[in-house]
Amino acid sequence: MKYFLLTVFVALFAGAYSTPIEYNAPRFGIAPDEDGRMHVFDMNAAEVEPEPSFNADTDVIFLLFTRRNRNAGQRITFDMNTVRNSNWIAGNGARFIIHGWNSNQNTGMNTFIRNSLLDRADHNVVVVDWGAGAQTPNYLTARNRVGAVGAAVARLVNAMRTAALTAPARVIIIGHSLGGHVSGHAGKLITGPQVAAIYATDPAGPLFNINTPTDRLHSTDAVYTEALHTNAGVLGFDQPITHASFYPNWGTTQPGCGTDATGACAHERSNLFYSESVNSNRFVSRQCTGYAQITSRNCPGTGTTASMGGDAGKSLRGVFFLETNAASPFARG
Repeated sequence: MKYFLLTVFVALFAGAYSTPIEYNAPRFGIAPDEDGRMHVFDMNAAEVEPEPSFNADTDVIFLLFTRRNRNAGQRITFDMNTVRNSNWIAGNGARFIIHGWNSNQNTGMNTFIRNSLLDRADHNVVVVDWGAGAQTPNYLTARNRVGAVGAAVARLVNAMRTAALTAPARVIIIGHSLGGHVSGHAGKLITGPQVAAIYATDPAGPLFNINTPTDRLHSTDAVYTEALHTNAGVLGFDQPITHASFYPNWGTTQPGCGTDATGACAHERSNLFYSESVNSNRFVSRQCTGYAQITSRNCPGTGTTASMGGDAGKSLRGVFFLETNAASPFARG
């Protein structure tokens, strides 16, 4: 049974990178959400049953967490008075966390990444809950809402900048899977100086194309962009699309995940790596000459070494490889 599911899943997603969906193609796919729950989804947009309308400007929820309210988010909106009347600390760093498909504010990544960030500094951590658009049985529907959600995030950041509540040099966006591409769309639409960094934890692969950078995360979307590829070619995007692209354990499967037929464990592992990296510089990586050394699994890495992840912008460029442990702590450096 596992082999059958894997065959169906990989066959559907492998072609999703570069070929359009056709009516004679398999209609249904099977994929996990960020917490490993399996979902059957419809790949044929023309035949999808109507869903409730989604308006990103009204349906996306922004929740602020600081050290004064680590466990209970305060809702903020485009009305800057909601920010001024919250625990927002003007002048402190701002971190935006954006989940992926079939998730919401309660997904695990929002909790452990948020806590890691607050352990490091008294940041203004904003959890972007677009569950009203992401929680749908149809992956394609959620994917098509990525641009609108990114625009809503950009609108909030732009308003905060205008109100002198934050500076772009102190803003970092962390997005997982579809949220990685939401981050890219936000970066494209933030006016004035760019945000300091975007960290994409295994940015989504299915239905995103290397040849359409305006419709996905791209290296130019922030002063610095970095991707942690942990399930490349299945749930995650395979090729480098950021300033620095890290491929832990060659980027496709991850130690400690067992057979991981759907890729859910490897996909989610990117969030655990990033969360640990916030307060550690021990994910020591070596630079490869290019992506070909990742696919051939032969990266001598005699040149630059760098640390994956973190809570700051960088000036890295290129493709990097590292090995990790099978369980926490994952870093070996």
